[in-house]
Order: sequence, then structure tokens, then C-alpha cells
Amino acid sequence: MTNDFGRLPLAAGLWAIAAAACAPAPPPGEARGPAAVSQRTVPEAAQPSGSLRQDQISVHMVAGALRIEVTPLASWVLEAAAPDTRDRLARIAEAHGGTLAEPPGGGALLLFLVSFSSAQPGTEFQPDDLHLVSRGLRERPVAIRAITPSWGSQRLEQQSTAVALYAFGGELDLARELTVVYREVEDSSWAGKVAVIEAERGRIPRQR
Repeated sequence: MTNDFGRLPLAAGLWAIAAAACAPAPPPGEARGPAAVSQRTVPEAAQPSGSLRQDQISVHMVAGALRIEVTPLASWVLEAAAPDTRDRLARIAEAHGGTLAEPPGGGALLLFLVSFSSAQPGTEFQPDDLHLVSRGLRERPVAIRAITPSWGSQRLEQQSTAVALYAFGGELDLARELTVVYREVEDSSWAGKVAVIEAERGRIPRQR
């Protein structure tokens, strides 16, 4: 499928992400599912850094009138991003994911920043229908924490963006093939993103 992200409402999307980085974390009661994210998965803004943009470390999908962006917030992924992008995404993870408790069985979860947008007013989206497939296993989000107020309506105004933090089980292997699924639409471009990220990380000067 050819992604048509050149038509995305970029101004609205960037504004929503910037606001998310500065917004206070919602009360713990607003976390959905067994709210479970290990502090070990929350990325820290630390030197050194790469130069990639957010779209270069994200998966983009088109599902009908919906445009979907999925950005992993693992620290090794953010390390390849430009400093402003890395710091902004790290702040979002810390503000909205740091208050989530570990799962009852222990272990760490992985955080993803997910946004839905559309150029058509009244477009509906279903947060629970976004899944990840890793090593042949389909993983559903164990917690979804809304960031933008419009998330709860599950309906998009024209040129608006709804953003939330998703938590998935630690069984996911980001370093290998990963497929993002929304209903009948699938995207397996993450493996190519990993190659770009690793190449960028290899160019980062390391202290000895």
C-alpha cells in the first residue's frame, strides 16, 4: 500500500505532539487495561544523539480516511533521533508512562506513541483495533493512556490529531521484524526502519 502522508494535517499533528510533551500526566485512574509499564522501558534523554526525524523512526499507515503513526519509544530507538525529537518523545514517555505500574507477573513493557489523524471531518477510529505482530504472535495493547482530549470521543475533527501512549508486552522484539495491524491493514516496514536507525546509531561518536 502506498502511504499518502504528504497530505497529512502536519500543523495540527505537530501541535498535538508538542502539547502532549508539555501536558501533565492524567490521573492513574485513566489508564486503560492492566496499566503496566516498567520504569526500565521509559527512555531517558541522554547524550549522545543522532539526527533522525520522528517520521524516520515511525511506522505510517493509511486505513481508509485514517492516517496512523506509530513511534516506538525504546531508548535505543530514541538515541538515533535528533536531540529535540529525542527529548520531546522522552518527556512524553516519562510524563504519561512513568506512573504506570509493573504488570502483576513482572517484566517490562514497551511504550509506543500512537496518533490518528484525518483530513475528513467525523472520521472514527477504534483504539483497541491497533495490534502488533512479532515473531508470529499478535500482541494487543495492555494499556492505553490518552494524551490529547479528543482521544476519548474516538472521532476526529477535520485536520485534527488524536494521540495516546500504548503499552505492549515485553515479548515484542523491536530489533527484528514487526508488523503493525489496524483492522485489515498491515504494515511491515519496521524492519527497514531498524536498518536506518542502526546505521544512524553507528555514526554517533562514542566516549571512550
